[in-house]
Parts: sequence; C-alpha cells; structure tokens
Amino acid sequence: MSSPFESFDDVYAEARKAVGVTLFTVSVIADDGASMARVYTTHPDAYPVGGKKTLAGDTNRVWLEQVLSGQQPFLGADREAVRSFFFDSATIEELGCGAIVNVPVVSSGQTIGSMNFLAPEGSYDQNSVDAAVDLARRSVQLVEEALANAN
Repeated sequence: MSSPFESFDDVYAEARKAVGVTLFTVSVIADDGASMARVYTTHPDAYPVGGKKTLAGDTNRVWLEQVLSGQQPFLGADREAVRSFFFDSATIEELGCGAIVNVPVVSSGQTIGSMNFLAPEGSYDQNSVDAAVDLARRSVQLVEEALANAN
C-alpha cells in the first residue's frame, strides 16, 4: 500500500488543516519495545528528533495500555488531563498546548509508533480524534520507513 504522503512535512500540513495542531510529533517503538523514539517534530528545540521516552519509567501505564497495547487513540482535552498523563506537561504548556490526541500507528496488527497532535486547551473533541486517526492510518508506510531507519 502506498502512502498519500511523501514526507512527515506533508502529514504535518494535513494535520494543520484536518486536526489543528500547535505541536506535532511522530514516535516509533525503539529499543526492543523499551522506549519510543521521536522521528519527526515541529518543535525541535523542545522535542528533538531522536529524543526518547522510556516506556517503563516516563510513560503513564493507563496511556500505555490504551494507546500502545489497546491500539486506541487517547484524548486529553484539557490541561488537567495533560498534567495527569504526561510528565513533560510543563514543556507542553510552555508551547501553548493544553490538549492532546495520541494515535497509535498500527502495521500488520502491531503498534509501531504514535502520532501526537497538541493544541491549546479545548481544541480537541471526538471529531478531532477521528481526523487524527484517519491521518495516522494514511501514514503507516511513512512510519514503517522511519522505524526501519531508526533501528
């Protein structure tokens, strides 16, 4: 299956229109499932490409079960949700974001990464989640390529 996108820059352009984003990142599963490595970012100073979050220590267990294991999107619609789920919420807020949608990227039944959409508090609802899920589904090939290059 070919991707409708040539690059993550193209995905970001579509994300601005379809979802609305202030910060957009893409991460892949790395280190034999022990961490997630960032392969794309719109804010490299705060969230550089190559940055990693360990899944055992840095990541909320409920989020892990829902997004990575359960392969379901996560909606954190307000700052309270962002603060509850993300250890780096202060950085997120410094960038003007208080809402987040995380979408697992699934290939051949396996979660291979996530697309992460962030915007000001109150920006996201179920329609936003649906648009983000659609974008992630259309980006699987790009994420597969990024995963292959990251390992």
